[in-house]
Amino acid sequence: MATFDDLAPGESITVSATLYTTYRQCPQQALGRLQGFYPPTTRASFKGSLAHRIFARHLESGPIAPDDFEMVCRQEVGANLGGAMSSLHLKPSDFRSLVTEVGDLYQRFDAIPVDGFLEAEALLDHEPASGVRLRGRVDAVFSDPGSDAVRIVDWKTGHDLEGSKPQLDFYAMAWTETHGQQPASLEALSLRTGEKVVVEPSHSDIDRVKGEVVSMIEELRTAMESDTDLPRTAGPYCRWCPLLDDCSEGSVALAILA
Repeated sequence: MATFDDLAPGESITVSATLYTTYRQCPQQALGRLQGFYPPTTRASFKGSLAHRIFARHLESGPIAPDDFEMVCRQEVGANLGGAMSSLHLKPSDFRSLVTEVGDLYQRFDAIPVDGFLEAEALLDHEPASGVRLRGRVDAVFSDPGSDAVRIVDWKTGHDLEGSKPQLDFYAMAWTETHGQQPASLEALSLRTGEKVVVEPSHSDIDRVKGEVVSMIEELRTAMESDTDLPRTAGPYCRWCPLLDDCSEGSVALAILA
């Protein structure tokens, strides 16, 4: 199994859960991200980002009173999401509607037990090899009863949990590389449906993901150095791809899905 020690020197690259999961879906879209092509901010993605900021505030500072909720949302936008909101050109009525939707998510979040809470939006930042950085944030970290390990939770504000397991797999590997101890468990929890995906990583799971990340880095570096494309894999996720206008595979796939 390949390790970070096997990597030859190359162009600096930051690997996140998003890059890893995108590469698994479509290698060319992952290459595009490294070249600066990012999906545009959508109303749904902005709502999710705001909801996550509200959840973190609740965990760190306590429950938010209903009368204060809109004010707190505006504070979080001003402090953390101003650029994203500007790109959406939301009208005041649109923002109030969005706050109502985030409020509905918050009511569901408020009913979730948070015993053993340790940290919200915990930063992962580790350099396992020269020119390679593992970076990301996990939504919440809890102590695991009966062990010294932690339990990681990723809040999902939409209905779909597809793709959650690879994301959790990456977090398990990155947490282990950063802290020297693997998590006891990781879960993705949909606040809309209550469904969850749970991962209890083994040493072999960590090694497998590490090997996949190493192979991904090698392929992405080779493509960037040689200025060549990588394989394109079409699917429903193509509708958000910034490379869609120049991708016949994605356009055909979306036409069929529609």
